[in-house]
Amino acid sequence: MTAGVVALVVTVATGAGVGLLLRDQSGTATPQPGVTISHSLAPETVVVTDAEIDDLLTRHTEGLTRGDTERFLSIFDPANEQLLQRQRRVLENLRKVPLSEAGYRVLRRSGRSEDSFGRGVTFTQDVSFVHRFAGIDLRPVSEWYRWTLEKKSADAPLRVTAVGGAPPPTLSSSSPSKTVYYPGPWDIWPDITVVRAGAGVVLARPEHAALARRVAPIVEQATAHHSAYWKRHGEHQDLVPQGYLVALVAGKDQLGKLFRTSEATEAGVSIGMPSAAVGSDDVVVGGTRVVLDTTSSFFSSTDGIGTLTRHELAHSLVSALDRSSGLSFLGGRPHWIDEGFAEYLANKHAPVTSSLRYPEGRAYLAGQRSRPFTGELPHNDIWAGGDLTDAHYFMGELIMRFTADRYGDRRLVQAVTAAYQQDNDDLAEPAFYDALGVDKAAFERQWAAYVRQQLT
Repeated sequence: MTAGVVALVVTVATGAGVGLLLRDQSGTATPQPGVTISHSLAPETVVVTDAEIDDLLTRHTEGLTRGDTERFLSIFDPANEQLLQRQRRVLENLRKVPLSEAGYRVLRRSGRSEDSFGRGVTFTQDVSFVHRFAGIDLRPVSEWYRWTLEKKSADAPLRVTAVGGAPPPTLSSSSPSKTVYYPGPWDIWPDITVVRAGAGVVLARPEHAALARRVAPIVEQATAHHSAYWKRHGEHQDLVPQGYLVALVAGKDQLGKLFRTSEATEAGVSIGMPSAAVGSDDVVVGGTRVVLDTTSSFFSSTDGIGTLTRHELAHSLVSALDRSSGLSFLGGRPHWIDEGFAEYLANKHAPVTSSLRYPEGRAYLAGQRSRPFTGELPHNDIWAGGDLTDAHYFMGELIMRFTADRYGDRRLVQAVTAAYQQDNDDLAEPAFYDALGVDKAAFERQWAAYVRQQLT
């Protein structure tokens, strides 16, 4: 057993399957029972039983937890050298990362898994890779695989012939990923460099190892900064992570194809992963995965890396507070709450004039952008429109700076927490104002005056 896998807990779910909440994928997985098997089968019948599926999961999990390559690979088609090579790499990568829990659970099954005429059967089985990073994930989380299974005859062994990412039950505009937290770096990187960052880790391809070592202390400092801030001003201390997983990629294509499969436009992202813990638990988000694009302009300087890192870790900091069901008729929780608080924690250590987006804020106030500053809080429908994106991010930061200046950081955190803990996103903004004891009209008017004061 390598140093990266300590006290690894075996997690194998068998039988009918396990349902997992997929808030970020806007759907809930429905466990699909195994096929019903007739008790009077003809001798030539080809049938796949639940016990055979369970055996695959058990051998695969034991191979992972023991570091037993032969057992890990025993479920795959032995004639498919390319598949075996890829899965050998997956095991080698997983053995390098600090997992405290790992295993596989049955999810949905599709296709024909029984044939009474003696013909072979091929079907797909979705499998959840349940895992937990030590010191990082509050609860175990899961990545979904889609296995293609084949049984060529009644007495032939069941084999996995292909592995890919499983799609979510439904797609949504707010979370359009075509796969469920797949692929992880272990699935697609030829090798993984693991650099400790306090209680967290930075993962990178070998060619980015030096950059990972440069980023790690920045991640550690940002983690310490956010933890200290929350200890002073926040509640629900048990829901704040002690460390974070940060992965480095190069370019938007890679950014959109790590822990998700979607188009990416950001410089960085914090991906919240639902808890896969079994039993009653009110923690919805079990952990986050932060992915940073090393080709973005933020990586042109140490200060830029720090700003981007603090911003994304701020999203991760409050992720476990989120109780949203995704229900909304008015456009969802305001971006100025989510992005504004992240920008505030990224920049609060410095004067507002040092913000990278300060010039955009001044240009916006001066009427030099496609829309004039009206004193209204920025709406979601125009948040990222045209040339206003940077200006709106800066306005979000000023909303939080104003709130902290007028009401104090403790009240600010109470307001943000109240917004995050609304099941209906349309109630988030009213909850923010209620926590401050102010109505929207007064808050907006006072904030607009604050903006003009800061930027003129």
